[in-house]
Amino acid sequence: MYVNTDYAYLRQIEEELKDITQDLDVSYSSNRYIEFNQKGVNKGSGLLFLADLLGVRPEETIAVGDNFNDLSMIRAAGLGVGVNNTAADMKPLCDVILNATCDQDAIAEVVERYILEK
Repeated sequence: MYVNTDYAYLRQIEEELKDITQDLDVSYSSNRYIEFNQKGVNKGSGLLFLADLLGVRPEETIAVGDNFNDLSMIRAAGLGVGVNNTAADMKPLCDVILNATCDQDAIAEVVERYILEK
């Protein structure tokens, strides 16, 4: 993990390290972290592992996130949800964008909209 509040600089680091990070998952969080993990070690694989352990089909899962370190999880879930303050470039990659932000009861909105209303 590397920390810098200049997101463009973090993207530059990713580009400059491409030759040595091909076998890594590179992601971003909190608009200040670039994260390097072993390929396949990400929130998406964690979600699928937990779903399998609990006997839940992936299409029955919901993932909620706000930044690119959540993208693998959002893609793996049956419903990939972004909070209102999700990173702008990530919003089109989510199935749904909530009205609430991560600081405004986003999970309550998900429960009300997709669990209790069904």
